[in-house]
Amino acid sequence: MFEPGGQAQWSQARSRLRAFQFYQQSLRPACASCGANSVSRLLSAVPEGAFRYLKDHDIQIGVEAGSVKEHTCDGRELGRVLIADISPIYATGAHVTYIAMDEPFTAALPVRGVSPFGRCNFTIDQTVVQVDAFMDTVRATYPDIRIGLIEPYPYFTVDEIMTFVRTLEENERVGLAFFRLDYDVRHRFNADTNSRNDLLRLRDFLSSRRVEFEVIVTGYDGRTDAASVASAMALAYEVSGVVGRPHTVVFQDWSSDRLGLGTSAVNLPEQQVGSLTWLLNNGLGVFR
Repeated sequence: MFEPGGQAQWSQARSRLRAFQFYQQSLRPACASCGANSVSRLLSAVPEGAFRYLKDHDIQIGVEAGSVKEHTCDGRELGRVLIADISPIYATGAHVTYIAMDEPFTAALPVRGVSPFGRCNFTIDQTVVQVDAFMDTVRATYPDIRIGLIEPYPYFTVDEIMTFVRTLEENERVGLAFFRLDYDVRHRFNADTNSRNDLLRLRDFLSSRRVEFEVIVTGYDGRTDAASVASAMALAYEVSGVVGRPHTVVFQDWSSDRLGLGTSAVNLPEQQVGSLTWLLNNGLGVFR
């Protein structure tokens, strides 16, 4: 998307973007799961690099990062790692507008059901201490970065999510800028939930605390691009039918299918049904 031959192919999607988000791993010299998306490729993709390209096109830069993860439960250490990872962005004259913390309560609390990953086995209060340490560490260097939280539903109930937000609010001096819901439509009927009521409750709860409500739109059938975009559009219609348009809609690469198989999305061209840019262009229309 940042290569000279591809720039004209995403002009419509680019004009609709408020922000472009990178996974933290893509900002490192090497990442086994990132393909060609390494910091060296991003810095050489266009003159002055992809980060400066976004700045010059008035597109904010976001990073999805770990504040508490299964492999490192120390929020302060993960804050230091993030500061090192985003330094190449600042070196180009660009800057990071926001950090989306990638499901720290999922990583920290004891496992529910079967999981291949270990957990920190923290309590909610212990998790909050580490999230707070992460936020303080990042803000000590970059005080203007907006920091928000991602957590999954219905893996966590809305009541649990509201407890996380309240507890962070009580312990964190600055608080969350946004909450981003990772809404797994595949599992909502398998849990004892009223998803319509839950979405409305969560929206109103966040609004009362002036925390922006965001929703991730992603495909859940990773076997093909067409199936992925169909499931993503179904998610978009379901959410928009209940809450209208959230403050921010995040269009994200495909997840694996239920068997853990699948590949990442095709980015271009915009006119190709099943590409990520096609989803952005058409998915935004659902929320109007």
